[in-house]
Formats: sequence, C-alpha cells, structure tokens
Amino acid sequence: MKQKTLRWYLARRLFLLFSIFSLIWIWVASQVYHYAWDGTSEYYLYQDLEVALSGQLKLPYEDTGKLMGHWQDLPTDYQRTFARHGLGPDEQAREFTQLLTLGEDYVYILRYAEMPSEPLYIVHRIAGQDSPSLLVVFIALTLALFVLAALIWWPTHQRIVRESEQLTASLKSPDSNPAQFEEFASQSILAATDAYAQDYAQQQERLYSAFLSHELNTPLAQIQNTLARFGQLDELPLDALPLLTQLEQAGQDLVSLSEAILLLCRADQARLTVTELSGVLISWQQIWLQQGLCIELNLPTEPVSQPVQLRLLTLLLTQLGKNALQHGEGALVVTLDNSGMTFSNRVGQQQAHHGQGLGTQIIARVCTCFGWREQHHSHSDQQFTLTIHFSGYTG
Repeated sequence: MKQKTLRWYLARRLFLLFSIFSLIWIWVASQVYHYAWDGTSEYYLYQDLEVALSGQLKLPYEDTGKLMGHWQDLPTDYQRTFARHGLGPDEQAREFTQLLTLGEDYVYILRYAEMPSEPLYIVHRIAGQDSPSLLVVFIALTLALFVLAALIWWPTHQRIVRESEQLTASLKSPDSNPAQFEEFASQSILAATDAYAQDYAQQQERLYSAFLSHELNTPLAQIQNTLARFGQLDELPLDALPLLTQLEQAGQDLVSLSEAILLLCRADQARLTVTELSGVLISWQQIWLQQGLCIELNLPTEPVSQPVQLRLLTLLLTQLGKNALQHGEGALVVTLDNSGMTFSNRVGQQQAHHGQGLGTQIIARVCTCFGWREQHHSHSDQQFTLTIHFSGYTG
C-alpha cells in the first residue's frame, strides 16, 4: 500500500469538507437573498397593505416600483402573469404572497381578499439591474474563510508532526519528554514497554545460554578427562572395558545433546546447510534400533533435501525417538516426501500420563528455527501422528 504523509492526508480531508460546506453555504445564501426568505419583503408588503386599508392613500396608487390596487387597476401584463400563477380574482385564498419574474424584473405580490369578489393587490417591482448578485461577495468570504482555515491547519499539522517525532524518539530513549496528546502518550508507553520486554527477554536468553554453557560443559569436560585417565590405567580388569566404552559413548552423546540445546537457545545464529534427509533418517533408524525402537522408513526414490542445521535436526529426531519409546508402542512409521515428514505410531496403553512435555516443545522450537510447521493428530484408534510440513508448503 502506498504510504501517505500526514500533511496531505489532513489537507485533502479538510479541503474536501471545506469545499462541500462552502458550496452548500453559497447556494443557500444566494437562495435566501434571491427569494427573500428572511421575511423582509413580506414585512414591507404588509406595511403597505395596512396603509392601503387605512384609507390614507387613494387607490389605485402607483409609485416607483410600487403598485396598489384592485384587479381592474393592474396593467395587462401583470394580469396575465398573476392569472397564470393562480393569483387571479377568482381564487379563494384570503392572503397569498409570491415572488414572480416579469420580463427581466422581479415582482413581490401580496394578494389580500377581505371580500372574495374584490381582492387587493400590493405589488413591489424590482428591476434586475437594481438587484445585484452577491455571488462575488460570497466567493470572497469563502476565500477569506479558506485562508483562516489554512492558518489554523498549518500549526495543527506541525504540532502533530512534532508529537509523532517525539513518539519515535521515545522508542529509542525512554527518558525523552512525554507526549502532549493522550493517544500518542499511550502508544509511546506501549511501544516502550514492548521494547523493554524484548530487550529483557534477549538479555535473559543470553544469560541462560551462558549459564547453561558453563554448567554443562564444565562437568562434561571433567567426565571426559576422568574417562581418559581411566583408559590410561594398566591395572583395570577386562570386565571394566565395556563399561568405560559405554560411559565414553554416553558422554559423547551428552556432549552432542548439550551442544544442540545451546544452539537451540541461539537459534538465530544457526547456519542452515542443504542436507539430504534420507541418509539422516537411515542413520537415525540404525542408532535407535540398538535401543529397542523399531522404525519403519517409507522413503521416496528421489532425494529430498532441505536447509537444516544437522545438530538441531538430530536433536529433533532424538526427541521423537524418546517420545516413541516412552509413550508409544509398536513400530514408529516414518514417511518422507517433498512436502514434509510424517511420524506415526500407536499410543502406549501403560503410560501414566498424557500431555505436551519438554520434548514436544523442543520439537516445535526446532521446526520454528527451520521454518517448518508441525501438526499433531490423535485418532480414535489410539494412533498418534505428527506431521512436519517443510517451508513453502501451502496445504
């Protein structure tokens, strides 16, 4: 979406509102003036009617722009125009006022019938050239109001711009001056709180990673050194050699696991390399076969490669193997294709509890690191299925 500046956004909205208001105001003011909707014309008509009824004037009376008399006293062009607009002598209305045009002039008429047979007409005639248009005046007033609105809009815009800049500055420095407007102040507080929370989480993660690295690597190094010293002894019984070999292998596995866990804590620093997954799954199958887990692999004929970090992928598969041994029974069926991997086996009947443990959380974290999406399914026939969709999958 195209970005908009606050200046032009306010200008367009205010200009549109001002233009519509000005057009309506000019039209209404012109109509009020033209048709004398303010009541001034009727006031003068009734004033002349009172004079005519008082007998102070002899009817018919005619003066410049003014005529008072009965129907027979009116000029022929007046009679034709009045009769065409329903102001003839036979009309039943007692009092009636109307504005009409007569040629290029305007006439205001008051028809008063105290006796229906003899209506009295009070006519004011205004020449067209004596009734100037006020459109120019209205346009000038509109322009003046536009200038006034612009003078009000510009400082308002500048203040909003300063407040937005202050909001941006508050994200970088929490000690900056507080915002004047409540809306900006609340947003500043929310943004600063969010930034502080992110920074605090990153600091805690770095501290945790450093602590975990020290607490794991130190005893592991001691174990490796002790095993190496035992291996140099000549007086060890032969029965102890398999135990030392087993301990050494367990120590190496623990070192690999700790390195994977530490790498998972710094997942943003993990470098992904494109790896063919079939070979990794075959090696994983052979390792867990020695621990009593039967894994059935359904591999495609074509190689499937994905960008992964090998240690993290090994950690993911290790957690899947542990979960299958602890919570499942029977063979673990693994299917690999271009869209993802599927792991399925029956849920064990002897397990003490169900739930999402640490292993599941590690699996989800590794999938997030690779850009994969994991999905769990539990079927009514006690069948559990985990589907991992590779990045780019839209199904």
